[in-house]
Amino acid sequence: MWFLERYLGKVKSNVHNKDHPEGSIAEAYLADEYMRFYSRYIVGFETKYNMSSRDEDNELVGHPGIKEGSTLFPNDGKPLGKPRNYVIRGLAKVQAHRYLLFNCSDVNPYLRVHADEITNRRTINPSTFDKIQNETFHEWFRSHIMKLEMENNISNIKNDIRWLARGPVDAAKSYHGFISRGMRFRPKRLDRMTQNSGVMVTAKTSTYARAGDANPVLDDVTYYGRIIDIIELNYSGQFPVVLFKCEWIDVFSENGIQKDKYGYTVVNFSHLIHSGDNIEHEPFIFPNQAEQVFYVDDETKPGWSVVMKPPKPRSLYDTGNEEYAEDTEPFHVSHLAKMFKNKRHDKHWVRTDIEGTKVDDNTNASSNEE
Repeated sequence: MWFLERYLGKVKSNVHNKDHPEGSIAEAYLADEYMRFYSRYIVGFETKYNMSSRDEDNELVGHPGIKEGSTLFPNDGKPLGKPRNYVIRGLAKVQAHRYLLFNCSDVNPYLRVHADEITNRRTINPSTFDKIQNETFHEWFRSHIMKLEMENNISNIKNDIRWLARGPVDAAKSYHGFISRGMRFRPKRLDRMTQNSGVMVTAKTSTYARAGDANPVLDDVTYYGRIIDIIELNYSGQFPVVLFKCEWIDVFSENGIQKDKYGYTVVNFSHLIHSGDNIEHEPFIFPNQAEQVFYVDDETKPGWSVVMKPPKPRSLYDTGNEEYAEDTEPFHVSHLAKMFKNKRHDKHWVRTDIEGTKVDDNTNASSNEE
């Protein structure tokens, strides 16, 4: 169907009075023009041209239970649906809280102080150091901040740091969906006709060749998994933080991840890591760290799934990321005169690709004859 036929069909759909079809079409056209004008020039007037997308995540006003995010972890997304009560305790609580501490730039100075205390007057290998810091830092951080509060004035410590050190309470919330950067995520248990639980994250990971290796290799590792729960931690009612709890495929073994002959990544969910059974496991991530992927069953290899990356979310377009070279100076209007002056002296208006033709200048002679 041609675009003109589609437009005529749209125009004819506005006819509600068959005695005066032209008038109905004219009134509908004018109403459409009014809405377009209002949406462009009147602030706060919502029409079909400027209404928010259903997957837009930058508007949290009016959502039940949503408070302002902290300065440490600002809100980056929008939860979906009514929250359910969720109790987090034990290892899961320690792992979630520790993930926040290790991914907060304001906590880095305290991590360095704790590292100095661990390595003071003794030499340990990096793997042992990581194990000690993972298991003890959250408790040390709590006692260290409370000690600073007693010795110094409370005003010397950021309020969010004080509440972060005390850790989350057991009473949390769970959501059945979350929108981040235009992508809609849901837990695995809610996957029916559509699949929104697949996630991928690339993180810096230290790998050791053996147990006593003193030279770990820091490299980017891509993890594939599925969301199990969407949990909102509550830090004593001061600020909430949303985390995705996931099950992660063993990306360090060929039993968990492979490349097929066509170059696609295939994964096996029967081989998992970071299940949350041990204290050093890390099953949690931030919503803004997750990239959405889909898993398609591989018919030729039972138990394996092909990783497929979806197109960009609706209303988002790839305009490229080309930037100017670093040695390119910005354009200054004040240099225009100088630039044109230099170019004027360099410009030659004589053609050099063909032989010139000589002509007589009879202008003066013709003027004398007159």
